[in-house]
Amino acid sequence: MRADITPKNLQKLQPQSKPYFLRSIRLRGFAVKVNPSGSIRYIAETKFKGTNHRKTIGQYPTMSLDEAKNSYLAFLQSIRSGNHQHKQKPSITLEELFNNYTSSLDLKESTLKDYSMVIPHYLSDWMNKKVSSITKQMIEKRFCLIRDKGWKRGKPTYSQATKVMRILSALLSFAQADDLIEANPVDVLKQKRVKRSIIKRTSYLTREQARKVSQSLSTHPVELAMSLMLYTGLRKNEALSLQWKDVSEELITISDTKNHRPHLIPVTEQIQIIINSIPTTSSPYLFPSPVNKQRHIKDVRATLKKLEKATGISFRCHDLRRSFATRASEVGIDYLMIKRLLNHKSNDITSQYIQWDSKQNLEKMREALERVTY
Repeated sequence: MRADITPKNLQKLQPQSKPYFLRSIRLRGFAVKVNPSGSIRYIAETKFKGTNHRKTIGQYPTMSLDEAKNSYLAFLQSIRSGNHQHKQKPSITLEELFNNYTSSLDLKESTLKDYSMVIPHYLSDWMNKKVSSITKQMIEKRFCLIRDKGWKRGKPTYSQATKVMRILSALLSFAQADDLIEANPVDVLKQKRVKRSIIKRTSYLTREQARKVSQSLSTHPVELAMSLMLYTGLRKNEALSLQWKDVSEELITISDTKNHRPHLIPVTEQIQIIINSIPTTSSPYLFPSPVNKQRHIKDVRATLKKLEKATGISFRCHDLRRSFATRASEVGIDYLMIKRLLNHKSNDITSQYIQWDSKQNLEKMREALERVTY
C-alpha cells in the first residue's frame, strides 16, 4: 500500500491479522510497518549494487516522523558511501518461538491443546532449529511428506499437512512481525499454488430427519445438549460448556465464543422446555462430566453411535448447526438475522452498527427462534 506518510495518516493506521507496510509515495524506500500487536515501526529500504538493504529506524510515536525521515536519509547515505554495517538479527529456535507465541497470545484451551499436539509432533526434528534457517524448500518437502507418505510411519493425511502449515505460517508471521525473519517461507505454498484448502462439509439434517432425531433424544445430558444445539444453532463446545450462571429466565449468555464476541440467545418456550429437563446438580455446568462434576462433558462419540443405531441417521454435532441455519432459511428468516443467530461476524460496515443486545432486537431474535420448528 502506498500513500503520503503524514502524522494524520499514521494516526489512522490500524493493526490487522498479518503485518503490512505503508510505503511513502514521496520518499522511495521510506515506509512504516504495522504489526498485528499494534506496534508501528519506521522502515528504510533500498537496493544498492544488486544488494537489498533494510533497516528498522525506530518506533512510532516514540520517534517523530521528522526524526524518522532524517534517519532514513542518513541510512541511504551510509549505504551509498559504503559505511553501513549489517546488524545481525536475533535468532531463536522454533521451540522458543512456539513458546513465545502460545504464551503471549490469549489462545483458547482447545486451540492451545491442538497446537501443542500438531507442531511438536509433525515438526519434532525442527524444534531446535533456528527459525531463520527454515527455508521454502524445507516447507514444501515437509508438506508433501505429510500429505503423500505420512510422518513417522503414520498414514498420509492431507488435512493434517494443511493444518501443520497453517499453524506454522501463524508462528512465522509472528516472528516476521518481530523482525526475526524477513519473509514467511510458508508463503511458497501459495506462490506455487499448492492446493491446501479443506473441502467444507455441507451435511445437515432435513426437517424430517431432524424431527426423527429430536423425537429420539432422551434426557441424557449429551442428548439434551444436542437438542439445545438443534433449536439454537450453538456450536458443540458452546452448548456443552454452558454454566448455570449463563442462563436466566430470558437469556442464555455465551461469553467464550469462537469470534470472541459475546452471544445472547433469547429463551423461547422450546428452549425453556429443554432447560427444565436438565437435572440440577452441585456442578456449575448444565452438562457436567460424569467423572468430574467440576468439568463439562467433552466426548460425545458414544451418544452419536447410539443415536445412529436408533434412527439410522449418521450425523455430527456441527450438522445440527447447519440444520438449524437451513431450517431458519426455509421458514423465511432473513439472512442478516440468521448470521446473528449463529453469531457469525459480518464484514458489512452497516451491520456492525446494529446493536443486537437492544431490547427490541432481542425480541426480534426471540420471534425468529420460535419459528424454527421441525
